[in-house]
Amino acid sequence: MRVEPAYISIGSNRASSSAASTSTGTLAFGAGKFVALWSTQSTSAPYIRATLPGHKGQVTSLKLLSDNRIVSGDAVGEVRVWKSTDGEVSWECEVSWEAHKGASISAIGVVAGKGDGFMGDKIFTGGSDGIVRLWKIGEKVEEIQKIDLKGKLPLDLEVGYLPGSSAPILALGCTDRRIQMYTLRDGLFHHSLSLEGHEDWIRCLSFTSYPSASSSSSNTDLLLASGSQDNFIRLWRVSPVEAEAVVQEDEGKAEGLDLLDEFERKLAGEAGGNVQISTKAHVISVQDGERSLRYNITLEALLVGHESGLTNVHWSPHTPAPILLSSASDNSLIIWAPSETSTSTDGIWVPEHRFGAIGGRGLSFYGAIWGKDGRSVMAGGWNGGWEMWAEEDGVWEVKKGLNGHFGPVQSVTWDHRGEYLLSVASDQTSRIHAECSLPSSSKSTWAEIARPQIHGYDMTDVSFITPLRFVSSADEKVARVFDAPEGFVQSLATLGVTKREDVAEGSSRPKGATVPPLGLSNRALQKAPVAGDAVEKQGQNEAIISISHTLTTLPTEEELATSTLWPEVEKVYGHGYELVCVASSHAGDVIATASKATNAEHAVVRVVSTSNWELVGEPLSGHSLTITRICFSKDDQRILTSSRDRGWRLFGKKDSGGGYEFLAGEEKAHARMVLDCCWAGDSGDMFATASRDKTVKLWRAAVADGSQWSAAATIKLTEAATAIDVISMGEANAAEQLLLAIGTESGTISIHSVSAKSDVVETRPLSTIDQSASHVDDVNRLAWRRNADGKMSLASCSDDRSVRVFDISLDEREA
Repeated sequence: MRVEPAYISIGSNRASSSAASTSTGTLAFGAGKFVALWSTQSTSAPYIRATLPGHKGQVTSLKLLSDNRIVSGDAVGEVRVWKSTDGEVSWECEVSWEAHKGASISAIGVVAGKGDGFMGDKIFTGGSDGIVRLWKIGEKVEEIQKIDLKGKLPLDLEVGYLPGSSAPILALGCTDRRIQMYTLRDGLFHHSLSLEGHEDWIRCLSFTSYPSASSSSSNTDLLLASGSQDNFIRLWRVSPVEAEAVVQEDEGKAEGLDLLDEFERKLAGEAGGNVQISTKAHVISVQDGERSLRYNITLEALLVGHESGLTNVHWSPHTPAPILLSSASDNSLIIWAPSETSTSTDGIWVPEHRFGAIGGRGLSFYGAIWGKDGRSVMAGGWNGGWEMWAEEDGVWEVKKGLNGHFGPVQSVTWDHRGEYLLSVASDQTSRIHAECSLPSSSKSTWAEIARPQIHGYDMTDVSFITPLRFVSSADEKVARVFDAPEGFVQSLATLGVTKREDVAEGSSRPKGATVPPLGLSNRALQKAPVAGDAVEKQGQNEAIISISHTLTTLPTEEELATSTLWPEVEKVYGHGYELVCVASSHAGDVIATASKATNAEHAVVRVVSTSNWELVGEPLSGHSLTITRICFSKDDQRILTSSRDRGWRLFGKKDSGGGYEFLAGEEKAHARMVLDCCWAGDSGDMFATASRDKTVKLWRAAVADGSQWSAAATIKLTEAATAIDVISMGEANAAEQLLLAIGTESGTISIHSVSAKSDVVETRPLSTIDQSASHVDDVNRLAWRRNADGKMSLASCSDDRSVRVFDISLDEREA
């Protein structure tokens, strides 16, 4: 068996300094417990090349040590160094250690060795325990120093080398609103001074070299950018103190500085205690070998432009003159550059370009990352997506970014034709993924093409009623039904998702959807609004209008969030508690729903007609606890359910009167709760159940009418089975040879063959998907698809927030 990862979709973490870009354009970023690698320079479309597993907690900080080495820290205090030896194609963990026991990694600082006094690669780690530690990386990790911040939380760490020397300087952004500066003495870092001025937590720092302000010096100065939650960026210049200036100060010039300090204190008192702008020169002394050097640190500029707290600042490493990129919680990015009329001494900086929108669709931008050669910029958003802008002929244009869920993904399902995949997650969104064949590209590529539902509750399950209509459930008592708008149907053809002649059907569909203020429903919009139309309002808020467009290129994050909603056509009521699972018959004539339950009264399945949305027959009872999965047989004659009560139930279609009735059941099918079930084959005489008792069982009908069933085979695992799905190996032997996919609580996915040629059911393990390409948390759902070329695809989703698609082919012996 050959298993090839075809698609990975996962959103980025909401962390200020958890992304870094190599010189070749590979972006590494924290994505749940993974370090994800995004090839931003892909010629076909941006895609996640790999996710690096290993962290046990969410990745909170990430820095680049070199183009082939990444340092990442997580929420449980572990730090990992990743290394690539083959041109960034494959990465492996070089070393890992517990840097802060019982505390989250809140900041990482990296420095490559330079000079005799500070040889070797070193890593600073800051934790939520208020401790900063210095580590030496060699054959083993060695702790060199521990700095106790006495209750202050380190938010960012940056290391630079002082101008004209090999002496390092450490800048530390803290929750005390000060930048703490440390210099090296006798092999250890000692506190030198505190830079005041910011009025809130200092979130981000970045060092770069800068033209010297002294006409007599040929060296460059060091420039530090600091971003704070007070909405401002401050630039601090670190420059050598000339020998003449040192002599003058020693002779008594310090008296003037004392007068200046007194004047600033008076200003601070009049301003309510906050020093707004200080031009005070802070002096530090360092030892560089046998030389004793002194440096001034002064405020170079105050950058005002963001309207909310800063999340990241990053100097461009690819431009001759310093250019600063910043991101903030106001959903904006700004590129700052020195004014064309300014010199290196006047400190005039202007915002050259602005991206995003104040108060826009997201709540924050994170990252502020420069792309390859400084010709592009990227930022991760509050909703997990990466947005990208690139410069072409002096003009910055929005480009296709990266998208993914930012919460545990609960369910995935293919449409009836197997052309696209629908996923729902606890991030309160549903997303459609498809393999697109664009005319501009010779290679097909996977991408998110629609976000049909943005909900106010965590979503739990979804099922297609028809290829253009689905029903979803969430942590509410209502199931909601959605219809595809005109633009989506036409986009299936323009994006190369389908070659079917369905485009004409789109002309009679709604043009989009409108979401009323404070509402959860997506109302159908039959025509696009034009200038002068009244806009529905409630109070001071306007309705959100999503006009569905025909896409000719892969949609950006902005298009997905604002113009791909599907209108809601029906609500299905009836349950007393929040819904857990939904299913649709293959014919699309009925849907079945189940909710949370702690007793038999609520542990029922409600079957509803899709023609009049009324209950068909009586609710199907038999379970005593929450039902975890509902499955219709291929001919829709039977409904299979599994439950936390450790059993399964089978319901058959009534001969007359419509509806279903109890047919068979097993109260103690497993020793622990049954988390998933599915039909095996098209005949309806065999199904499978997966349980937390670390087994998967195959059940066969003992009598023709299906009233008695027996366990025909049991697959024993080393961990709890959380998801299963079955597909036939080929149309000719659909009833004889099957493939069974099993997902577990640790994220592993294994594939087994199932042979049912006689009364005996035989199973054989075929393959286990490599850990480097699989999940790291509970697999919540698996879904097979047969491709047009005869091969198969397996879709999976997990609590690790990722959606994955694997292309699977059998060799001749297995087929």
